[in-house]
Amino acid sequence: MESQQLTLGGLVEALDAFPHGAQLYVSGFGSAKRLNGLFRHRPFADGLALDPSLREHDDSATAGAYVEYLRRVAFGIVYRFSDHREDQFPTGWDTPVWVSTRHDLSFNAVTGAEMVKGFAIIRTTNLAPEQGPSIQRISDEEAIRRMRVEHLQRTGEDTVFAPNVERHLLHMLPGERSRGLQDLDEARADLADFEASLQAKKDRVARLEQDAIRNDYLLGIRDDLPGITSERQHHAH
Repeated sequence: MESQQLTLGGLVEALDAFPHGAQLYVSGFGSAKRLNGLFRHRPFADGLALDPSLREHDDSATAGAYVEYLRRVAFGIVYRFSDHREDQFPTGWDTPVWVSTRHDLSFNAVTGAEMVKGFAIIRTTNLAPEQGPSIQRISDEEAIRRMRVEHLQRTGEDTVFAPNVERHLLHMLPGERSRGLQDLDEARADLADFEASLQAKKDRVARLEQDAIRNDYLLGIRDDLPGITSERQHHAH
């Protein structure tokens, strides 16, 4: 029987039914059994991820505190998958919820919440395909061949690594891709902010230049006023 993934609304309802003072833990992440912040889940643009943590936080120590935290900050957040408005994904009641360390690829879906010996437990289920959390679409052999071609093109070195090294590098690629996409989104957002700030500064300089010209014209420091023809200026006299 397949596990049913909880949505943000479903998780809030489940936690709200528990004693508010019950200590809250998340399963499947070893000693990182507490919860930290929230972020958009990779590679699913419309998903919300809960970040497992080693430390206890004031807003995640108990079921009551965490459900209030979710109500306060989790709904209505807009995550950009690119810089285009049509690619924005606001969180809501039906947003699927995952658990993942920040920037890492994860298929750990939140699939339940229950009370166990007085503790509130958020259950997760790994929904990855049998080969593990991989988005690889080609064989290992072809992926390794492409790694060699890319390395040669980038460095000019035709390097052949030992098979165990190649497998290790291949295993790291999904995580590198996920982190790279996150960095790319952040860089695009920084660039958009910079360009908006730069345009605002340019507009202010242009406005101040016009003010300086107008004042110089009114005081007779200059006799021309850009934007007004000589005929109109003569008529004004």
